[in-house]
Amino acid sequence: MKPVYRGRLLASTLLISCAAFAAPAAAQTVSGSADDVSIAQDDATESQTSSEIVVTGSRLARPDIESAAPVAVVGAEEIALQSGSANIENVLNDLPQVTATTSSTSNNPGGGVATVNLRALGASRTLTLVDGKRYVSYDVTQQVDLNTIPAALVERVDVVTGGRSAVYGSDAIAGVVNFILKKDFQGIDLQSQYNVSERGDAQIWDVNATIGANVEDGRGNATVHVGYLKRSGTFAGARDFGINALTNLGGNPPTIINGGSGFVPQTRVVQPGLGALLGFGTDSLDFNPDGSLGPYVPTDAYNFQPINYLQVPQERFLVSAQAHYEVTEAIVPYISAQFINNRVTQELAPTPIGNTVAFGQSANGVLGGLTVQTNSPFLAPSVRAAFQALDAAETNAATRNNGYITVPSFSSRTLALGPRRGEDDRNAYRIMAGLRGDLGGGWSYDGSYMYARTKNAQRQSGNVALSNFLAATNNSFQNPTTGAISPFPFADVPNGGVLVCTDPAARAAGCVPANIFGLNNISPEAIEYLGIGATNLQEYTTEHAIIALTNPRLLDFGTGPVGLAIGGEWRREAGSVTPDTFLASGNVAGFNPGQPTAGAYTVKEAFAEVNIPLANNTFVHLAELNLAGRVSDYSNAPGTVYTYAINGIFAPVRDLTLRGQYSRAIRGPSVNELFLGNTVSAAVNIDGCGAASAAPGGSLNAFCIAQGVPAAVLADPVAREALSNPVITAPTTFLGGNPNLREETATTWTVGGVFAPTFLRGFTATVDYYNIEIEDYISRIGTANIGAACFEQQLQNFCSLLTRNSLGQLERINDLNANSGGLKTTGIDVGVNYTHRPESLFGIEGGSIGFSFQGSRLLSYDYTPVLGLDIVRECAGRYGLFCTPASAGNVAGVPLPKWRHNARLSLGSEMARASLQWRYLGSVRDSQDAVIYAVERLPEMNYFDLTFGFSPTETFDLNFGVANLTDKQPPLLPGSQSGGSGEQNNTFPSVYDVIGRSFFVSTRVRF
Repeated sequence: MKPVYRGRLLASTLLISCAAFAAPAAAQTVSGSADDVSIAQDDATESQTSSEIVVTGSRLARPDIESAAPVAVVGAEEIALQSGSANIENVLNDLPQVTATTSSTSNNPGGGVATVNLRALGASRTLTLVDGKRYVSYDVTQQVDLNTIPAALVERVDVVTGGRSAVYGSDAIAGVVNFILKKDFQGIDLQSQYNVSERGDAQIWDVNATIGANVEDGRGNATVHVGYLKRSGTFAGARDFGINALTNLGGNPPTIINGGSGFVPQTRVVQPGLGALLGFGTDSLDFNPDGSLGPYVPTDAYNFQPINYLQVPQERFLVSAQAHYEVTEAIVPYISAQFINNRVTQELAPTPIGNTVAFGQSANGVLGGLTVQTNSPFLAPSVRAAFQALDAAETNAATRNNGYITVPSFSSRTLALGPRRGEDDRNAYRIMAGLRGDLGGGWSYDGSYMYARTKNAQRQSGNVALSNFLAATNNSFQNPTTGAISPFPFADVPNGGVLVCTDPAARAAGCVPANIFGLNNISPEAIEYLGIGATNLQEYTTEHAIIALTNPRLLDFGTGPVGLAIGGEWRREAGSVTPDTFLASGNVAGFNPGQPTAGAYTVKEAFAEVNIPLANNTFVHLAELNLAGRVSDYSNAPGTVYTYAINGIFAPVRDLTLRGQYSRAIRGPSVNELFLGNTVSAAVNIDGCGAASAAPGGSLNAFCIAQGVPAAVLADPVAREALSNPVITAPTTFLGGNPNLREETATTWTVGGVFAPTFLRGFTATVDYYNIEIEDYISRIGTANIGAACFEQQLQNFCSLLTRNSLGQLERINDLNANSGGLKTTGIDVGVNYTHRPESLFGIEGGSIGFSFQGSRLLSYDYTPVLGLDIVRECAGRYGLFCTPASAGNVAGVPLPKWRHNARLSLGSEMARASLQWRYLGSVRDSQDAVIYAVERLPEMNYFDLTFGFSPTETFDLNFGVANLTDKQPPLLPGSQSGGSGEQNNTFPSVYDVIGRSFFVSTRVRF
């Protein structure tokens, strides 16, 4: 079987996702290249009677390949050339229109899924389709995990930017990514790829087999695809930049140290007056192995960094089958089915436990202070004496001299329990059956029903039962003879008696006293009592029925055929998250607890689209108008909503096409956004009361006292600065759904042009301007914005979202989903493609030279987090806590460079080829002008990838190459929980290459 790209082999190595050729390439039913597109343009222009095609973004078949919307295309050959093509998100993330969100290098957050995020609006605002139909969502966020799409079966990927809700419905605010699978496949196709880093790790092995056959001279076809992927885990400690947890140390200027988390295995405490009793100048202390105390210093922090995954391990098994048969031209039944088992492991540092850790059984939602026995043998004599003095000075007579004190602030870590592991075993399947055919008179129909379901069982280890922790750390003495219990040692008993858990019910359940006061002091028996496993069960179901009637040649006024499409859809989205008892009750530390999530909604829709040619080879070459509209009736808060789109093409001459679109798009809230149960998340410290202006006489002093910060704390420079130190105090954020959420509404428009001169065959250039404005943007307010509204604008309704302890430290932040003020982004996409075929190349006939370039200039990205408040985050060219809102499918703080581009130079012949790719990310600076960090700017990054390919026969291909040729290391900065504004692993691992120089080899055999 002869490959479809023979004769255009070099061109297939071009990066055809260039916006310049977006519209033409999207129309192709073969893998597109610059040369393929130019030839197709010529063919379509010269023969308007050629076979009609359907362009992604429209339901109407067309006699040409023009489109009003910019469409980027990645063909099968381009995918094969990418070293990371085993996980297709790595290919898409190279597009300048795409902002990396979650990928194979996302450990926390991450979860082992891969999504596509257009224009940095969030993956939930990008509609992912397969063959123009909705696909299987991986959980209650209603996003598609790209791991469930068989990459080896992909013929091409169309990326349509701009609102497409009028054509496809909800979620298409940023645009549509449509995976076109191979059709009418015949024969056997075997593919294998192996990746490994220069350091011998980060291995990926991917094998695929596809078999298909046509029947009755092509009236029917059946194709089956099986794929297996094994990706090894690589820890951050395997790279120099991941050995230590970088920490931003305040000062003038601020500096970076090798630090980490204030949740330390030796246990840290903050107790007013304790430091003075022990002769120290600070009350922030940590334990030595002998139970004594010393001043806590930043270098005492726990280095959590090296045992986090840099590449998340994955094992995936995928089966896909599709078939169709033409009974008659009017009756063509078809069916498609997929099953995917995806297993991914997430690993984090051992469990941190402290007063700010969420605890659902407590009154304010956090664990609170630690009860310590003042006579405990776990403590050094000096500490016992100091604690006893504090007990004697207790102002509450009822608790004075009772043998216990409550330490209001403490931080510990169960190092002996080992790391936290989350093992996801996700099974997804999708069945779609439909009927299509020609009805005569130009009319055709296509109706289908899809049922998709995902089930995920997440098994967690390394968690701690908080009730057990409280019981194991609250100790008393027991008389071994009488069994009596006392907080004080028995004078007539050796060692004062046996140390036991105070709670009798806990003792009966096997409670063992836990010595958390010093490194490696906790016993194996206590660890066994504290440690628990936990399980989260997730399930999501999508049902989708659609019927469409189309006639691309309804009538003709002499300027070309008028096309019409009408139809209706019905969709039901339902999902649930069922945590076990420990997670649901909040009686767990380690992985975040959360209450059950469950809910469903339905939507009924009717749509119409009409394409009207206004001129065709008359006074102008081409003029065309496309109108689309949709009415959607939601069963929940959005109710009945309307969307529409107006698109136009104007080509005064054959060589130049101007295009534009204007649309009103919507996105209904997801099951997660509507029904998320009260859930815990890690937060950054946003306490403005740690600033110098909160000191006595400062502008914030009276305000902070009114918020519950003791005046004495504000008067003490060390204690005051500790309020906002993320290593000292790490508050917990509580998240939750909102069933009253309205839909998001977006106004989007683009205008641009395509220049494809007939005098320069193989050349195309495009420029497109885009403008997207979203109202009622669904997101959390974000902790940084809550802090700004409270401490900068002193708005009490935002301050009420914060909870403090007796020391005045932040312990809890409430941040629920809401319809925010909105988001607006503008930019310009540019692209150039050129392919030249000389008579001979290095003495070889049939050679080609190709160049492609695509770039995107971000002009603005402005986020208004709260409706009605004059807070606007201008994030173009920025990164950090204030930018990219914390909404579904977005990673808060991800860099948004003003300029990105991707260029590829290729040359070769039918037998051999070579290709060099250049990926560029512009520099970015921190989003908080008022806060100076040790790292204020991330530099520009240049990555180069080199690929070689050989095809010695028509049935065998060999590709090999190197990614990140210069072994460029990522820019480094501390994470947000270490006083900086990074994401994880001391950088942004989904944006920047963290694996380093790596190699791949792939083979393909066809029969």
